[in-house]
Amino acid sequence: MRHIIQDIMKRNILNKILIASSALLVGGLSSCEDYLTLYPTDSITKEDFWNTSNDVDNVRAAAYYQLTQNVTSIIEWGEVRSDNLALNDMKQTRYRYMQDAVLQPNEGMFNWAAMYKGINLCNEVLDNGQRMIDQGIDPSFTNSDWLPIKAEMVSLRALYYFYLVRAFRNVPYVTHSVDTDEAAMAARINATEGSVVLDSVINQVEGVLNDASTNYGSTLLNKGRWTKRSVRTLLADLYLWRAAMVKGSAKKGFPLTNAEGAQLSEDEEKALASKLLQKSVEYSSAVIADLKREYIEALDRLGVSKDDRLRKQQFPLNQNDYLGSNFLTEDRRYENVFGDGSSKEIIFELLYDGSNIKNSALNNLFYGDPNGAFTAGTFVANPQLFGVVGKVDPKKGYGKTDFRFLSYGRYTPRSTTSQTPVIKGVATSVLVFDAADVTRAVSYSFRSNGSNNASWPIYRLADVMMINAEAIARLSTAPLSNPNFSKLDAFRACDALFRVNNPALDSVNTASTLYLKRFKELGNETAAELSDRYATYGVDDPLNLVYCERQREFLGEGKRWFDLVRECEYRGATKEVLSDWMGATTNVRNRLRSIWSLYNPIYSEELKVNGVGYGNGDGKLVQNPVWEKYMPKM
Repeated sequence: MRHIIQDIMKRNILNKILIASSALLVGGLSSCEDYLTLYPTDSITKEDFWNTSNDVDNVRAAAYYQLTQNVTSIIEWGEVRSDNLALNDMKQTRYRYMQDAVLQPNEGMFNWAAMYKGINLCNEVLDNGQRMIDQGIDPSFTNSDWLPIKAEMVSLRALYYFYLVRAFRNVPYVTHSVDTDEAAMAARINATEGSVVLDSVINQVEGVLNDASTNYGSTLLNKGRWTKRSVRTLLADLYLWRAAMVKGSAKKGFPLTNAEGAQLSEDEEKALASKLLQKSVEYSSAVIADLKREYIEALDRLGVSKDDRLRKQQFPLNQNDYLGSNFLTEDRRYENVFGDGSSKEIIFELLYDGSNIKNSALNNLFYGDPNGAFTAGTFVANPQLFGVVGKVDPKKGYGKTDFRFLSYGRYTPRSTTSQTPVIKGVATSVLVFDAADVTRAVSYSFRSNGSNNASWPIYRLADVMMINAEAIARLSTAPLSNPNFSKLDAFRACDALFRVNNPALDSVNTASTLYLKRFKELGNETAAELSDRYATYGVDDPLNLVYCERQREFLGEGKRWFDLVRECEYRGATKEVLSDWMGATTNVRNRLRSIWSLYNPIYSEELKVNGVGYGNGDGKLVQNPVWEKYMPKM
């Protein structure tokens, strides 16, 4: 258990934590020893520390801060194995092996300690904040003060576990803080089945939803801390994943049982998956409606005409204008979301100040200036995404009118290299010379390594749109075929996201070479008409389109591999997804034939302490069976 959660910090350091006005933790964190434990172990006790609401706020902020230190892991676990990235630095053999589907348990990238460190910070707040209320330790700290903080920590802890389940599937599940070395060493915790973990965190988050804050008094805080809106978004995402894990669970080797202990039948699994998907639609629809209400209220305050096209949007996305050929156009949507941060599209993001807390993962892994000049980092974009710019609407990647071609990857006209660095988050502004042909010219501004204050979006409007669209796509098509849901709604969400990133296509006539059938208003099309409309994507199934749009939109955000895993879970098989949707090589597909192969191995150092057959013999964790063969001899 010693490796499950790193030491948070010495208590005297914790007392010196500084909280900036932006709710960022700017104090230092330090570890006490090489083999780190769960919580501070110096002579200061709980009773000495947890005396005021300031103590609660300090550790609450530390729990958020800890997630900012996990972005590299989020990218490694959620992006590197996918078809989004190509390795640029070939000396990084650990990544080459990872992309070749040879995952070695002794690699530090599989160390989950930093995630559990954040979980224990959440547990500390939840345990001690409640104790302070129950015992009346700080009379100025009331139950009405406590409940929104409790909602934050329950939601943040759920997000930590959500990352762990998506990356490892079955993980140790700890819901109370551990305070001493002795307790950490004595604990031996087994892994809990991933679907059970999700069930538990969903129930907990549901239980605190109504207590979540709706307004912290500033835009920055409303984007950087959990609100009722972002908690609903988290629930929509959790339900989407939970449905995928339920579907065909017995065939996958993870049978589920009902309250009486009987194993669920295939029909019961399908019915449960349908119910979970409907909850995902319910929560995501509520978030979209809330954002739309806020958007319309803003238009009203600005006195925007009732006939203005801005009011006709189904989704309140930031708009880009098409000014015609040879007109310099700013990618305003990119700048609002990734350049400035805290955009109206942002639902929940991790905050960096560029001084005490820098988003170094973007510069190190994707694009930075370590030697004074901006160069590609460890990874570049998969050439398949940026090599189809002659088309308007390619199935994979970015076409000739897609602003993301320039905003997400650095394109240099007349360049002799096919390498495309990923610049999302590093670029602060992008000027497009011709929106009808994005390859003509472009101008950029960038964040340097020394002051990268790029926010890291966890959830934004595009996320909730695609969560909603995916859940509807699954409900409205076989095998669920629920008549209460229309796949046209899924198509509309994808089209809206594509439209805002391709402004030159929005007003062309049918004779134009840029004319796109997708932009014709959707009615009650027949299957044949939908197939014709979406011929680029080969079928009239909206799920295919959802995944293509997700790949374009979320490049570099640590989501693509998790998306592929979710689809494999839903199908109960890997071959077709890895072949048709990812284009994986035969060797990679052969190595990833089981559901287990899609998940990470447990870090070998963890197994030394708490592994079955390792250490002193009383360990509980069992290595992922696919990667056991690569375990080092101990």
